[in-house]
Amino acid sequence: MQEQRPRFLPIGHPPLLAEYPTSLSARAATDRMPSRFEVFARRGAIGYTARANMSDQGERKGHTHGIEDTVRAYAAHVFGLDPCGVRVERLAGDASVRQYFRVRLPDESHYVVARYPEPFDPATHPYCDVTALFLKAGLPVPKLFDADGERAMMLLEDLGDVRLQNWLPAARPEERRAIYREAVGLILRIQEATRLAKECGSVAARLAFDVEKLDWELRFFFTNFFEKHLGLSLELERVERLHAEFLEIATELAAIPRVLTHRDFHSRNLMLYRDRLYIIDHQDARLGPPSYDLASLLGDPYVELEDALVEELIEFFLKEKARVDAGWRSAERWATFRQEFDLMSLQRLLKATGTYAYQAAVLGNPVYAPYIPRALQRAARVLFRLGRFPALRETFEEIIAPALLEWERVATEANRQ
Repeated sequence: MQEQRPRFLPIGHPPLLAEYPTSLSARAATDRMPSRFEVFARRGAIGYTARANMSDQGERKGHTHGIEDTVRAYAAHVFGLDPCGVRVERLAGDASVRQYFRVRLPDESHYVVARYPEPFDPATHPYCDVTALFLKAGLPVPKLFDADGERAMMLLEDLGDVRLQNWLPAARPEERRAIYREAVGLILRIQEATRLAKECGSVAARLAFDVEKLDWELRFFFTNFFEKHLGLSLELERVERLHAEFLEIATELAAIPRVLTHRDFHSRNLMLYRDRLYIIDHQDARLGPPSYDLASLLGDPYVELEDALVEELIEFFLKEKARVDAGWRSAERWATFRQEFDLMSLQRLLKATGTYAYQAAVLGNPVYAPYIPRALQRAARVLFRLGRFPALRETFEEIIAPALLEWERVATEANRQ
């Protein structure tokens, strides 16, 4: 059966592709890739102001007030107040099923209420477990003041509204450099908590990026990007080759000795509050490769980082690892880590693309779709730097690059009308 052509849908995107900055890092400058792919891989997203935090704006307004009344009653119950004195403000959500609200008390103190879709047991809930672990490790996460499993709500410290993603555009270069060094420092501190996680019996120490998990995420990308988002039915021979390479990637990454990871360590999950970074959305922490959170941070599709800064931060990470662990002090270990970092970046970027595509094509939430080109362009650069996985390279060259370039053409024409 021949492969179907993709459905090129102008899903409201602004122009998606543009030239990358001409100054590439030393590694990227030596990349060699097929000519058509090279044009694609060195182009980046433009004209888009990130609004991925607005995914809940279109929610049914008919019962919004009812939900707010429930949140108000919960906060009043926790503090022993008359509900009439509690003000509730709905906060922008994310790609999860949780809802967030800011509650203000009569004394003007304020907190965040997280509302879950179903009741839970606070004694076993991952958010409660990992929050306790991170706080014990001295990591900056919002304090958890109350967890009411029957009401399916938690009362959290309010860290304000400034995510790293939103702070970056107005920051000076030296500020960007300093804040990202702080973020890398947090990754190192999370990794240092690996032993504590195991000693505490945390759920984070019982979960891992094993072969099954990593391979599942790559297949999730395949299903939701190619089949759901593009509407493609690929030839069986190509599918089998891709799945074999996905398994190869997963197997290689799963064999790396594991440390504690956040799992989604990027600019939307880092808050600036009182002149320091705080970590949020940490409930899915688990064991994984040392490169996992660093790849997530430095390959983050929500932001643009200069190649020179990325290289500096990788070296900073390696020097800090070497400072406390003799096993990280050899040139061979550093070279091995860079290969691991590239492979992890490829897996992470494909997984992120699958999530964005799922949000757009399955859940009908188009807010994340504009991040797809940036994620895939970065994956392309990593893929050709690795020089492996021919089926995936061919698929980028023959299907992904033309699809994204066509989306740009359609979007450009739509903007002219």
